[in-house]
Amino acid sequence: MINSELLPSATEKSKCKGKNCEMSRSLDGEGESTMNRKRLRRDCESTINPNVVIDENSTDEDDNEQIADVENGPLALILDNRKVLHCSMCDGHLTVPIFQCENGHLACSFCCVTLKRKECYSCQSTIGSSRCLAIEKILEVVSVKCQNSIYGCKETVTYSKMHDHQIYDCYYAPCSCPISDCKFVGTSRHLYQHLSGEHNNSVVKFQYSNFFKITVNIDGKFSVLQEEKNDDVLFILNNSTGSLGNLVSVCCIASVRKDLYYDIVARCVTGTTLKIQSSTWSSKVRSDIPSPFGFLLVPPYMFNCKGQFELEICIWGPGETPADWLSAKQLK
Repeated sequence: MINSELLPSATEKSKCKGKNCEMSRSLDGEGESTMNRKRLRRDCESTINPNVVIDENSTDEDDNEQIADVENGPLALILDNRKVLHCSMCDGHLTVPIFQCENGHLACSFCCVTLKRKECYSCQSTIGSSRCLAIEKILEVVSVKCQNSIYGCKETVTYSKMHDHQIYDCYYAPCSCPISDCKFVGTSRHLYQHLSGEHNNSVVKFQYSNFFKITVNIDGKFSVLQEEKNDDVLFILNNSTGSLGNLVSVCCIASVRKDLYYDIVARCVTGTTLKIQSSTWSSKVRSDIPSPFGFLLVPPYMFNCKGQFELEICIWGPGETPADWLSAKQLK
């Protein structure tokens, strides 16, 4: 609703019109000074809106600075469709460098540089050699709110850095519950609390830097491991069946990547001992794929009559490194 008190009355409009005429004549006159022209303009503005504060002592430089502040300041934009800033090939967020085909279709650096795709999906023309510098500049200055704001994130980052922030740096990135048929999604801290409350009987408790024993069924896909004191990360003992035996490894579910070391030891009644030292693979969802960082192969002769095998596991705390791991690095 417009406040009628701020609108000029008919009398004020008449005064302003007269001053406008006077200012116009002054501008046409060669002998009128710049200061007089500026004063007439200010008088007109103050008559139209008496709430405007006029600085009589401002100079041309001050006015120019104010104009520059407006021209160079932030500009609010509304993007009705996020897809306009998506890659035409993978439909992911555009990332610098950005490439375009001869018809103007855009592609991200992952498609053109990493995957080395050379043909535009939209028109089949060549792509990957011509950069779109205009869009690159826009993405480097446009600021957006993190999409994880619904989970509590308050960060605002440039569009070009949004993907890395949400994938690698955001402590509020959502993680999915690893328990089958559970649809819970939340930050890793909330997921920890969820498992403690809703699935407490389905997790194995342990403490950092201490070995603990666990019995694994040969057809069991995974076990959830929960550290007793740390509440922002969960661990998954993955177990997949291969032609030569079972492949076991440890990954962690966390909003932000966790690089933690772990040991897995398998022992047989015949005296055979198998051991692996590796680091955890981080993810936001449970996966049945063995860790790309390594796994322990447990052969069938180590299974007992119940179709099970025993493991001893130690997950080292943040910042801790196994002594024999350091020794192996020194030998290299």
